[in-house]
Amino acid sequence: MRDFILKENRLSEKERRNLNILDAIRRGREISRAEISKLTDLNIVTVSNYVSKYIKNKLVFETGLDISSGGRRPELLKLNNQYGYSIGIDLGSPHLTIDSSIVGVVLDLSGKVIARSRVKKESESFEKMTERVLDMTEALVAKSGVSASDIKGIGVGIWGVLDRYRGTVRYAVENEQIVSYTSLLNQLESRFGISTIIEHDATLAAFGERWSGIGAESTADNLIFLCSDSSCGLIIKGELYYGATKSAGELNINPPNEGSPDPDKCWASYDYGCCMRSRGIDLGIPVRIRAILEETKPEKSVLLEKCGGDLDRIDFNMVIESADAGDETSIKTLEDAGNYLGAKIASLINLFNPEVVVIGRGVEKAGDFFFSSVRKAVRQWAYEESVKIVKIVPTSLGEDVVAIGAGALVIHDLFAKA
Repeated sequence: MRDFILKENRLSEKERRNLNILDAIRRGREISRAEISKLTDLNIVTVSNYVSKYIKNKLVFETGLDISSGGRRPELLKLNNQYGYSIGIDLGSPHLTIDSSIVGVVLDLSGKVIARSRVKKESESFEKMTERVLDMTEALVAKSGVSASDIKGIGVGIWGVLDRYRGTVRYAVENEQIVSYTSLLNQLESRFGISTIIEHDATLAAFGERWSGIGAESTADNLIFLCSDSSCGLIIKGELYYGATKSAGELNINPPNEGSPDPDKCWASYDYGCCMRSRGIDLGIPVRIRAILEETKPEKSVLLEKCGGDLDRIDFNMVIESADAGDETSIKTLEDAGNYLGAKIASLINLFNPEVVVIGRGVEKAGDFFFSSVRKAVRQWAYEESVKIVKIVPTSLGEDVVAIGAGALVIHDLFAKA
C-alpha cells in the first residue's frame, strides 16, 4: 500500500545548492563556473566541487573554452540533456467541454518536449480513464524513441482537492464526487517500473510556466497561475506553496449542503456574478450567451449564423470567433466574464502581491476583449501599490502547461538529489 503520510517539502542546503547550480546550467545552456557563482551567490570553490561531481556522473559535461577577459580562458559547462527523461501527464479539466483532453509529454533534462500525445476526454469512470492513460503513456514512450530505462519518473496533474492521507481527490464545485487515485499511480509504477508523483493541476501549471515558460513568468519569484476560475497555483519567493495539507489554491468556498435548513438553495442561491462561485472551466460563457439570446430573441447575428439558429450548438470557441467578427452580444459576454474574473484576480493580487498572474486552462483563448476587461477590473478592484507591478498574461505553454509542469517537477526532484 502506498504511503500517503505527508512529508515536509523543505529542501536541505545540499538539495537547494544542487537545484540552484543545475538550473543555472539548464537556463544558461553553456555557462562558466564563474557565471554560476554570480547567479547563485555561491563561492567558486563550492560551485567547482558540485560541478566536479556532476561531470563524474555524466549529468554535466564541458563543451570548450569561453572568451577570456584576461588570464586563463574559462571552461564552459552544459547540461547533458540525454542523461534522463521525464513523463508529464495532465488528466484534463474536470468540466467536459469541446476541447477537454488528457495530455501527455516526454521531456528531456532541459525541459524540452520531445514527444506529445493528446486524447479527447470522455464522460467515463475514473477506472476507465486510468486504462486510457496507461495506453496513452505506453504509446507516448514508443513515439519518443526513448528507452524506458532512461525515464526517471512520471508526474501526473489532477484537478480538485487532494487528500494525501487517503489517496483521494474531491471535486466539490458542482458535485461531491470523490475518487481514489492510488490505483492510477500504482498501475503506472507497475507498468513502467519508475516512481510516479501526483499534484494539483494548478500547482503544476504554475511550476511549468516558471520552469519552461517564456517571458516575465519564467523569472518571477511570486507568481499565480489561474486554472480558469476554479483553482490557482502559487509560487511564493521562488518556491511552490502547498499549504499545511498540500491542498492550497482552491478559489471557491465549500457549499454548506449537509445540515442546511434548505440544502437545495445553499449553492444555487448565489447570484451568477458572485465571485465565490465557479462558473466552470469556460466561465459559463456559452450558458450565459444562450440565456441572453433566448431572452432577447434577435432576428440576426453573427453568432446565430454560426450556430445555424440552434442555440444548443453554441460553444466557447464559437463565441470567441463571433466576437472577433464584431458580434456585439459575444463581445459583451466576454467582457462580462473578464470583469468577473478580474474581480477574483484582484483579491488574489491584494493578498499575495505577485509579479505575474498567468491565466490558463483554455479560457486564455478568449482574446483581447476578455483580457482588456480582466485588466480593467483588476485596476478597479486591486490596490494601486500592487497593480503597478503585476503583469496579467495568458499561459505561454497552452494546453501543455500542466503536463509540462508535471514532467518538470520530476526533473526538479532529480536535480535536487543529484
